[in-house]
Amino acid sequence: MSRSVAIANDPIAEEAAQDYLSLAGSATGAVLCGFFAAAGAHSGVLFGPLTLVVAGIGSGARAFDGRMRQPGHGSKRPRGTLGAQVPEQARLAVPATVPALFVALAYDGSQKLASILRPGLARALRAGAQAREGLLRQVRASGAGTFSDTAFVRAMLRVAGPSQGGLLTSTDFGSVTDIDHAAVKRTVGGRELYEAPWADEGEAVDVSELGLGQAIVAADVRGQLAALCYRRVVDGFPLEELEIEAPLCAVPVRRGVRRVAPGHRLAAPAPVAVIADEHGGWVEAIAMPTSRRLDPSAAGPRLAVRRSPSSKEIESVKSA
Repeated sequence: MSRSVAIANDPIAEEAAQDYLSLAGSATGAVLCGFFAAAGAHSGVLFGPLTLVVAGIGSGARAFDGRMRQPGHGSKRPRGTLGAQVPEQARLAVPATVPALFVALAYDGSQKLASILRPGLARALRAGAQAREGLLRQVRASGAGTFSDTAFVRAMLRVAGPSQGGLLTSTDFGSVTDIDHAAVKRTVGGRELYEAPWADEGEAVDVSELGLGQAIVAADVRGQLAALCYRRVVDGFPLEELEIEAPLCAVPVRRGVRRVAPGHRLAAPAPVAVIADEHGGWVEAIAMPTSRRLDPSAAGPRLAVRRSPSSKEIESVKSA
């Protein structure tokens, strides 16, 4: 057993996260590193929804909201569509992955961004995705401001702005707010789980457009625990200029139907949590990547890293 472990159901993410921990990185930095490695390797990761739960960072358990946002800020209500004919562009939502991860990283400022992004850049180049590699370079340079960069916004509007039948506006890509939340406690089978406040909303989500459930969990030598879940889109809308696939999850405007408010958080599965023992110590980070919400008593694939309060050793569990 070890005192720092990271595991994932994507071997690319797991390798990057574990390598990051081996260089004395934190659990938060490790799951971010794993996520960006997956985002470099696969076109359908960077623009999907994510949820990150972290404990042992000096302020209890925190949840970071990387769910997608409904587009349409600063625009009048479109006339809307009739019947079943909805342009795919009208279902493209506003990504919030990068802003959410950088808010989480601000709690752990000792981590080096270049090291976190390095595997993602290498994976994008290995995949022959130069535009995606360039976008990750922009993340390294601009951080949370990447999705509000003028060049990025123009690329998105060329594909899914109003002139193309989409709902996206330049105002949608301003500063993303309401990301950082205290995790909420739920008792399941006598265990105290701390999860995202929006975890229950994921139970009713139709995941058919969101792709594959993915997760990374990690524990470091300082006792920090992190659990990150995200989706890997496999049949989304191709943003060819960026070499990215985006999920079709925004709610189109229909005539005679109330419009979903721009900026509304679009529900997504959030099957991750950290667990405290009877003394309030953080002892486990857990994920069930293919589930809509975490239920440790249910069957299904799971990832867990468990830290012994006495020996500080960490045991990992990965089941299919």
